Amino acid sequence: MIKKNIVLFFSLLLLFPSLIFAETISLNLKYTPSPSLTGVSDYKINIGFSGIIDSRQRENKSLVGERINYSGSKDYFAPSGISVEDAVAGMVAEYFTKKGFQWKKAEKWNLSPDAIKEDWGDIIIGGEILELWNDVTSKFMNNKHKVKARLKIVVASAKEKRILWTDTATTSLELKEPLFHEESAGKIINEAVSSCIENIFEDRAFKEIVGIK
Repeated sequence: MIKKNIVLFFSLLLLFPSLIFAETISLNLKYTPSPSLTGVSDYKINIGFSGIIDSRQRENKSLVGERINYSGSKDYFAPSGISVEDAVAGMVAEYFTKKGFQWKKAEKWNLSPDAIKEDWGDIIIGGEILELWNDVTSKFMNNKHKVKARLKIVVASAKEKRILWTDTATTSLELKEPLFHEESAGKIINEAVSSCIENIFEDRAFKEIVGIK
């Protein structure tokens, strides 16, 4: 019986290496500001932030990527200790803080004007993760990261229950390194998401809404 079990184990090892050795690697996802980012002091709007909805068309939304190893087995990437929604929402919140905005956390919002409550602020900001994934392919002395992040942001007037502005930003990045580093997997995701955040909120249309001159 023991001999049969050993044979079965090695058979599975050869046929399905990804099932035997699959590992989930925890990544530290955080907003990474560009060197040119500056704060503001002249805005006149109170901001409510309702968080981010994970709208990705993926079966397992707890993950943000996978790595195919030399043997064909896979490892997976996930934010450390939190959901993908909360990780990206935290990055947006950190952007607001670094810019110097006065903001507060509002209730979860489904992005429909009818669901807005007046006490959420002068404006309410919510959004969706449309794509966020890092594909890593590992070969001998060649590890290639391919990241795509796509973020949608919706800004509405809380008092008027009216959508003021919607914008979507997409960032694609690639990285090659001789040896695979977990820190690289997290860093390139952070750069992609941070780029989307800045591309949206540094837009002139948003600045006009919050009264930045």
